[in-house]
Amino acid sequence: MADLVIPSFGRLVASKTLDGHTGFVWDVALSGNGQILASISNDMMIRLWNANTGLQRGAARNNGHSTWVRSVRFSPAGRFLATASDDMTIRISDVNTGFTYRMLQGHTGKVRAVEFSPDGKTLASASDDFTVRLWNAGLGSLVKTLNGHSGWVRAVAFSPDGKTVASTSDDNTIRLWDTTTGKEIHRLNGHESSTRAVCFSPDGKLLASGSQDKDLRIWDTNSGAMLNVLRGHSGPLRVIAFSSDGNLVASAADDLTIRVWAVPLGFTCVRILTGYSGWVRAITLSRDENVVAYTSDDMTIKIWISA
Repeated sequence: MADLVIPSFGRLVASKTLDGHTGFVWDVALSGNGQILASISNDMMIRLWNANTGLQRGAARNNGHSTWVRSVRFSPAGRFLATASDDMTIRISDVNTGFTYRMLQGHTGKVRAVEFSPDGKTLASASDDFTVRLWNAGLGSLVKTLNGHSGWVRAVAFSPDGKTVASTSDDNTIRLWDTTTGKEIHRLNGHESSTRAVCFSPDGKLLASGSQDKDLRIWDTNSGAMLNVLRGHSGPLRVIAFSSDGNLVASAADDLTIRVWAVPLGFTCVRILTGYSGWVRAITLSRDENVVAYTSDDMTIKIWISA
């Protein structure tokens, strides 16, 4: 692939391919300082990597999960790692030692996604049991169960202030929930198929959603109004990520492309990145955007580092 040049994402020219997983790599996450990359796979293993050198840190582990691990996230301070699995549990482990501090049980279906709140005190999980659950991350106790979806819940995301959590589902909707009361704030309708990805803008004013209907939609989080429908992908969308300044949003789809849209230009597509050998399942950016990592179905992780 040619040099990756994305306005305000920086100039990312040093590429590394991380090998080791023996199954699809479902998800990747960067620690808050951008130094450690975590990856998980349907080989049930969790691997930690030095994001600058691409070398694996220590041995692979599985945190005790008994089947596929779908999602991984660092706590904001970077000390803990949360993983979600088809075994219907979430596990919280120490990044350095691998010791599992908490096993969160209660879901009655596969857990497809997990996300820490910005202050690290709450964990949100999405499951095939049609619920979103909020957990006390320190105690591992269930705080609230958010009911309302009528299909598998695919993804969750916290607003930057932590007061709202968004969820996507096979019922074709995106729902916004008040994290204090657990009540539904908005139900966003418009997608014509399962919603797969969701992401808040850094200022929390916008929400981007991606669907199996191939559309990227932009919503006003205050009113719940749909602001824009972005078309161009020829396959279902799986991943969305905003740049830290909110000026760009990237979307990845089963058409083996990543598209970059400029927010100030009315969400004009300013770059199409190609050359992937499988579906792009996850994208993660460091806070300074000097590191971009993504995974695809070729069982590897690719890292681009600012030169």
